[in-house]
Amino acid sequence: MSLSHRFTAATFAACLAATGLTTLGQTTPEAPESSPTAPSVSNAIPPIIVQASRTGRTASEMPANVQVITSEEIARTGYQNVIDVLQKQAGLPVKNFSDNPATATVALRGFGESAHGRVLILLNGERLNNPDMSAPNLMRIPLHAVKRIEVIRGPQTVLYGDFAETGVINIITDTSVEAAPVTTVSATVGSYDTYAAHISKSGAFEDGVTYYAGADWDKTGGYRDNGDYTSWSLDAAVAKRWEKGQHLSLSTFYHDSEYGLPGTLTWRQFKNDPRQTTTPNDRAWFETWGLNLGGGTPIGDNGTIDANLSASRREAEARFVGTGYSIKNENEIDAFAFTPRYTHNSDIANHANRLTLGTDLRYETSDIHSRSIYSGMPSATAWDFDRSALSAYAQDEFFLTESLSVTLGARAERIHNRIASNAGTTSYSQTEKAYEAALLYRPVENAKLFARASRYYHAPFIDETVGWSGIPNTSLTPETGYCLETGAEITFLTEWTAGITLYEMRSSDEIYYNPVTYMNLNAPDDTRRRGVETALRWSRERVGGFGIAYDLVDSRFTEGIYKDNDMPLTPDHMLTVNGEVYILSGLAALGTARYVSSQTSGSDFANQAAKLDDYATLDLALRYEPEFLKGLRLIGGVDNVFDKEYAYCGFYGSSYYPANGRTWKLCAAYTF
Repeated sequence: MSLSHRFTAATFAACLAATGLTTLGQTTPEAPESSPTAPSVSNAIPPIIVQASRTGRTASEMPANVQVITSEEIARTGYQNVIDVLQKQAGLPVKNFSDNPATATVALRGFGESAHGRVLILLNGERLNNPDMSAPNLMRIPLHAVKRIEVIRGPQTVLYGDFAETGVINIITDTSVEAAPVTTVSATVGSYDTYAAHISKSGAFEDGVTYYAGADWDKTGGYRDNGDYTSWSLDAAVAKRWEKGQHLSLSTFYHDSEYGLPGTLTWRQFKNDPRQTTTPNDRAWFETWGLNLGGGTPIGDNGTIDANLSASRREAEARFVGTGYSIKNENEIDAFAFTPRYTHNSDIANHANRLTLGTDLRYETSDIHSRSIYSGMPSATAWDFDRSALSAYAQDEFFLTESLSVTLGARAERIHNRIASNAGTTSYSQTEKAYEAALLYRPVENAKLFARASRYYHAPFIDETVGWSGIPNTSLTPETGYCLETGAEITFLTEWTAGITLYEMRSSDEIYYNPVTYMNLNAPDDTRRRGVETALRWSRERVGGFGIAYDLVDSRFTEGIYKDNDMPLTPDHMLTVNGEVYILSGLAALGTARYVSSQTSGSDFANQAAKLDDYATLDLALRYEPEFLKGLRLIGGVDNVFDKEYAYCGFYGSSYYPANGRTWKLCAAYTF
């Protein structure tokens, strides 16, 4: 594994939290609408507005593969972190470093090693993607504070710009307040000295101002040696809505964590003892805080203006200590964003029309220091990186008939970079554009068919542009590409829902790390990704339900010396089956089975190294909600029941990140 990879993805992410139950299968008829492309089995009524759409549309009104997961669905499974929800409830592929929720990367549509840079992660509309290669630390989001998670698969670059190349995940917390006072307390105990506690309070004041405040503590000794993790999180939000439609909200957060970095193992070490570590002294610290101010108001009879203003700071430190060397990396990142948008609903020639106009202004500044000692010889590297982005976008949906609409959209974004290092100061700018066109047909209320074409782009990360030498690589350009997709979903016989999406993505100038030159480069040849996303689910209240989701991906080079070779870290097949069945009143059995096929090892573009083995896991649990004490929920279960040894991630066919073996957990939560 390259130093660049180790010092980015592993260095500035956070490590191991409590193990989560992988039990899915809900029967919650009150749950909002969710897409059938995920294996959730809850009914989907009534529909709700998808905030990640940025256009005030429900999932059924969007020409895309959309899923909404609610807080009730999450609570009924006993999950402990957002990564578990995305992987095991939403059915999304996840790349993980030693089964570490904080360093995990969500991978969509055949992207592997740097998948997190192609999936935009939002928290109440705030961008969580970092300007460097470190994955967004989703452990900073207490799961009990989440009201819902919105997942949109496919490029959303027109509406969101950079990072939205393969999809958007928007996590909603600051609207999770209710008028009636609600208090929730929970505790978790699990294998390998895992403990967690949560307390939160929400309600409303007399003037209609709603509020939420919560505190979380997580601790684990870790499945692997040096895989321990301790974190604290504080969250608070207030919101106000007026009768005329105006709304205003303010949320703030603080997260602090310390964790070990167990590193990789060779194949022999992995097979002899997957719990061991060869880096017992590698440690990392992560601290972040910030706020998000949002609001909106109607303008006239048909218009609405909304805006978000966010600011955050992230401080990270990592230390690597071994025989003959010592390395200390420090990183401070400040991020600011202002994102106003205007929507207008009107008629044009007696046809309904919905117009969205917006602009995104972002500024990020990073201060990076690296100090090392090799064989007694000290060295140091430092640089500052500033990036500002100004973009404008427009999207218009015109209804040809009541059931058929066409959507057109475009975005232009100007990205300015400034790099100051020992090599001097360099400034340069890049301009990118994105387009989209879509057709949506809704013959009946519970069915939709769509077709969509889009152009996307992705700008280089800081450490791809600079590298640890501190010398800027200004020749590295944003990668671009085109996506064609079509899909359908339908709910039939009340209790059944089915969906399918087919897509093809072709990328140019894809950014990759060259282990020979120790530089990040634009690939000279194009790449292609084709896939099918399918699912079927059924549920009946107080009886049970099941969900089946299957993803097929073909990701490969289409030109050059690697023509027809598979892209690294992209399994061709992934199957998730989950279910729930009521045994007695208030007692339900839960289960999830997952299969992931073999995949090319990381950075193995030549397809010459040994592949990562395929694996299958089974998770089982029981949930008890006693009738005599409303609000109490008890969950106990076992993940990886058969103690399967496998690796989520590995590089060059010689280094592996082992996943957790068999783990157990007991959770108790009481809401009153």
